[in-house]
Amino acid sequence: MQYKSLFCIKGRDNWQRFSVISGSLYLTLLLGFMLIGGGGALIFLALLLAPLLGLSALRRVRDIERPSWFAVLTLLPFMFFSLSLAYSGSAMASLTCGVIAGLMTGFLSIQKAKNHSGIYQQGYSGPLVEPRRERSRSRVEPTLGGGADEGEEQEQVSYHEAEYASPQKSRATFELWLTWAKQNQKLLTAVLGVALFLMVLSSLWSILGSSDEAPLEPELVEVQAQNSVERDEVTLPDGFSLVLEDKLLIMRWLGEADNPGPIWSLATAEGDRSCANLVFNNGSEYRPIIVEMMPDTSIEARFTPLDTGKIITDIALRGEVKLCGYEFSLKGSQSALSKSDAFIPYL
Repeated sequence: MQYKSLFCIKGRDNWQRFSVISGSLYLTLLLGFMLIGGGGALIFLALLLAPLLGLSALRRVRDIERPSWFAVLTLLPFMFFSLSLAYSGSAMASLTCGVIAGLMTGFLSIQKAKNHSGIYQQGYSGPLVEPRRERSRSRVEPTLGGGADEGEEQEQVSYHEAEYASPQKSRATFELWLTWAKQNQKLLTAVLGVALFLMVLSSLWSILGSSDEAPLEPELVEVQAQNSVERDEVTLPDGFSLVLEDKLLIMRWLGEADNPGPIWSLATAEGDRSCANLVFNNGSEYRPIIVEMMPDTSIEARFTPLDTGKIITDIALRGEVKLCGYEFSLKGSQSALSKSDAFIPYL
């Protein structure tokens, strides 16, 4: 292929060359999607390929003597196809854009070229056509009849016939298909219209269906995150327990039946103010980050990891503690904590 002619603005492309260039660019884009994935990198690749497609479409439009803006019919589907691959995440949307692009390419391909005096070379006609190289000929010995050898003449004729047979055959096949399409325009339009409508509907359904998925509630996300962390729990004699999630300390006990949700939050300073401080009988106080009613009617008070060691020490050494209006005896707490490997380092 004449690579310089890919960037030519003034030339003409026949339908074979235009189809090959268009198909090659779409295949390159798909290959790029498989290698580098979606996102901005794929859009950058599409922007590099788009000028080649636009110039070929412009040369094809000139070949069939149509308005120049017809070239946009190939660029828009190409960019929509690129965007669907890069960001939509829907195979049906990408397939629909690909089919639309194929229809636009086919529309420009089936148009008959207008007669002009240019010579096509590899499907291109224009200022960058390379001069045709003459085939070297061997010396022909004269014969008694004074003419060229009959075998060589036949060889030259066969060579020229072979040179032009393939393009003529493919063009004849294409014209047969075009004749059938013109004779059955209503049937072909109906089939293509229904197929395209179903594909567009399916792609919209797949995109909207994925966007309609309900996001997880923040509380549910937090509970799932908590469950994914290893919990070490020790039940103390007065009916409450201490839980360690990594270095975060949780005080847990059964409360009255109520709707799950926050009871007190340090971040907003809203809720039951009796839960604002954990108070020991020696006067030590610690602020919980949040106090929540859980779905199983238990109450959990979470403390900052900075206070974990101090609270565990006070629970082991003090006599009682108050939180949220509940008073808990700490008798036997040190013995219970010393049986847990997770709590021993804090004692």
